[in-house]
Amino acid sequence: MIEATITARKDPAIITLRTREDELSVSQREVLRVLERAATDDSFIALLTHQGESALQGYRLTWQDQAALLSGDIRWIESQVGKLGPRLRTWLECRLQQEKW
Repeated sequence: MIEATITARKDPAIITLRTREDELSVSQREVLRVLERAATDDSFIALLTHQGESALQGYRLTWQDQAALLSGDIRWIESQVGKLGPRLRTWLECRLQQEKW
């Protein structure tokens, strides 16, 4: 049943997430939720940029997750959740280009 669902999907990001979903911790899933929202919601990117901690309220993230998301630490995030596709890297790459520390 799961195989049929996976092979029916064409988006590699969805396939990767679906096949690993049961293996991820709550905070890892939350990191992916934040990145997914940032990839589709420009106002959320603005909120992350100017009010980072406030933007992440309501997500079940560790302090390490929050620090990595707010600093754009792609290496750390990928070490936790696996390789990210270009779509999910949207916020992280924007953050690194802002040079706002």
